[in-house]
Amino acid sequence: MTIFEVTTDAVRLIEDARSAQEVPDSFGIRVFSHADDNGQGSLALAFTDQPAEGDEVTEQAGTEIYLAPELVAPLADTRLDVQQSPEGAQLALVRQPTDPG
Repeated sequence: MTIFEVTTDAVRLIEDARSAQEVPDSFGIRVFSHADDNGQGSLALAFTDQPAEGDEVTEQAGTEIYLAPELVAPLADTRLDVQQSPEGAQLALVRQPTDPG
């Protein structure tokens, strides 16, 4: 099983947001699920000073990533990358090819 990966382009975009929001370098980025007002689940990212209990912690491109435990398996073969849109660069989830081996 492949672990959730954050590309260097995505880290760069996250670091730009960190600078713009004046978030301390010691904070990591937490990836977690969030229900909206209609109960629909979505993926959320937030800067935080420490992982929540049970989070899987990795360091990728110099940034600590805290992955909520309920997302470890569903995002195992996924990477967080950057895609260009009419509004500019945006973070996007991309499935990684699986190794048939």
